[in-house]
Amino acid sequence: MKERFLYKQGDLVTVPTKIAILGGNSVAGRALEALLQGVGYDTRLIEDPPERSAEQLLDGVRLLLLAPTLGAESRETLLVEMGSTLEATNIPVLTLSTSLKEALAEGPDFIPSPCRLEDLTKKIEAAPLPAPEVESA
Repeated sequence: MKERFLYKQGDLVTVPTKIAILGGNSVAGRALEALLQGVGYDTRLIEDPPERSAEQLLDGVRLLLLAPTLGAESRETLLVEMGSTLEATNIPVLTLSTSLKEALAEGPDFIPSPCRLEDLTKKIEAAPLPAPEVESA
């Protein structure tokens, strides 16, 4: 499991990176899930349309990854539905896009797809993940 190292008041804290994958197409979503698990990430596949509330789906998640098979309209609708939860928890969103024009125009949160797994993991590692809740001893 991929972990990020954080420091809180001089103590080293390791935190697993849990990634929610909003699938759209379950075959592509499951393939993406298996690839990321293979390199050590803890993943959760969210089917389109989601069957639970945004709070339940994103509980413990530190990054939301939108699969390339999710259409622009579905993507926008789901992001609006999850918007307040994403903002409240500071969960960053990365979008895999099959449109190179869209990926280049939309900025660093859009990743051209297909892409190498190494390139995707670099984008994940560069994402500003929210700090976890750390209980004091």
